Amino acid sequence: MKILIENNEKVNGFNIYMTLIELHKSYLLLISDQEDMGIGDVTLGSPPIIEGWKSTSTSFKLFGVENKLLSTIIVERASSILKAPVLLLLFLKIKKKEEEIAKPIVNFLNKTLTKWGEKKKEL
Repeated sequence: MKILIENNEKVNGFNIYMTLIELHKSYLLLISDQEDMGIGDVTLGSPPIIEGWKSTSTSFKLFGVENKLLSTIIVERASSILKAPVLLLLFLKIKKKEEEIAKPIVNFLNKTLTKWGEKKKEL
C-alpha cells in the first residue's frame, strides 16, 4: 500500500481533501470535506474491459445513500483515468445539494489526477 496523492483545495466555499492510495492492481480513493476522513458512501468502480470502447465504468454501491449520483460519477471517472478498479470512500458533511457540489469536486478530481499523471510520466 502506497499513498500516491494527498491534496486539498477550497472550492465554492468549502474544502475538499483527497487521498489516493495504490493497492495491488487497484486504488483506494478517499474524498472528504473534512480533514479527518470518514467512511461515508462506499462505491466500487471498474474501468471498461476493452480499452478505447466508450462503455461506461461499472459501479457498485456498497453502502451509503447520501451522495449516490456524485459517488458514482467520481468512481467512474477515477477508474477510467487510472485504468484500474477504484474503491471510493466519499465522506461529506456539508449540507448542499448534490448538483451544487458535483461539478467542483469532479473538476478537482480531474485536475489532481491529470497533474499526478503528468508527474508520473516525467519519472
